[in-house]
Amino acid sequence: MLEEAIKKFYSSSMNLSVLHEFLSVCIQDRGLTARDHVRNLFSNNYGGHTFKWEFKQPAGLALLAWGDAGIAEMKRVFLEDDNFSNRRLVFEILSALAAGESPIQFNSASSEVWAQVTDCGRLPPAIQVSARRTLVDLVLSIEATDDVAGLIGGALQQQQFRKDGAAVELIRAASSRWLAIGDSVLNDFQKLIVANADDEPSFQNFFEANPQLLDPMAIEVWPQPNLFGSKKPDFVVKRSDGSYLIVEIECPGKSLITKAGHPSAAVTHAEHQAIDYRNYMLKHVGNAKTVFPGFSDPDCLVVVGLESTLSDDNKIALASLNGNRHRFRVVGFDWLLERAQRVSQNVTEHGVIVSVQRMT
Repeated sequence: MLEEAIKKFYSSSMNLSVLHEFLSVCIQDRGLTARDHVRNLFSNNYGGHTFKWEFKQPAGLALLAWGDAGIAEMKRVFLEDDNFSNRRLVFEILSALAAGESPIQFNSASSEVWAQVTDCGRLPPAIQVSARRTLVDLVLSIEATDDVAGLIGGALQQQQFRKDGAAVELIRAASSRWLAIGDSVLNDFQKLIVANADDEPSFQNFFEANPQLLDPMAIEVWPQPNLFGSKKPDFVVKRSDGSYLIVEIECPGKSLITKAGHPSAAVTHAEHQAIDYRNYMLKHVGNAKTVFPGFSDPDCLVVVGLESTLSDDNKIALASLNGNRHRFRVVGFDWLLERAQRVSQNVTEHGVIVSVQRMT
């Protein structure tokens, strides 16, 4: 049936009725070939036709028949083609889906496709979550902030007469650019932990490029700052609340806790360095403030090894070690990864939830 529909469609003159008929067959088929044809119809420029969105939007909605895989195809179109109209349409569709609403501009073909891929116009919650997550991922994937502003501004202009939450989703996605870390960075960090477990410079460079892994509240980071020609901590981090953090890193391949339940030599070495840096900066606090605005007594973070490799007893030993330290914490590289994953998930999947609970 699909093969016959493909031949008929591509031999016919393009109009919305023919398009909808073909999309309906593809939605019923739900195979990979059908999905590829729908994606191509979504990304097609239609010879620069002024109202090409009339053809593109129904195809974009039809991709929802493939669930998360369909959302992934929208993402693919966005990433593989820098066509502004395609990218703006992806933003428009995803922001509406993230709000649990129908996309903004309806024609007959869009309305009929929407009815096919939803339950009486209601989106499955999983699609809403996937759309929100993908929207944020795409915002994070764009290198230039001006490009983000242009795309979101264009999408907001199309949504100015809507009264649902699509515009809110766009603004939330834009704000996540300063709060969340995208999947590609998280995946790269995970691969780096496995492939370069003994290469400290690789992690120094990676954290310089992605400083929010060191602290989600980081707003300014100094990699290996020269403390008046005397000392060089791996990182000094200024947080959004004005507080400071000194970070010393080792390697994921180094031991975190010994079999006897004591801090490893790598931990002890890094700990002494971090404390030494903190004491030096506090001793020279006046000079420190000329380089680090508003500097005050900083927290310290030591990153060594992997917590996932620890036995249950050694995890208890690590918790005890951190419990006995004031404003000082020792963690594994995988702890940084898991924290970043949680922050990213919480930022991308929902906003702030105010829960009124009463314990009795």
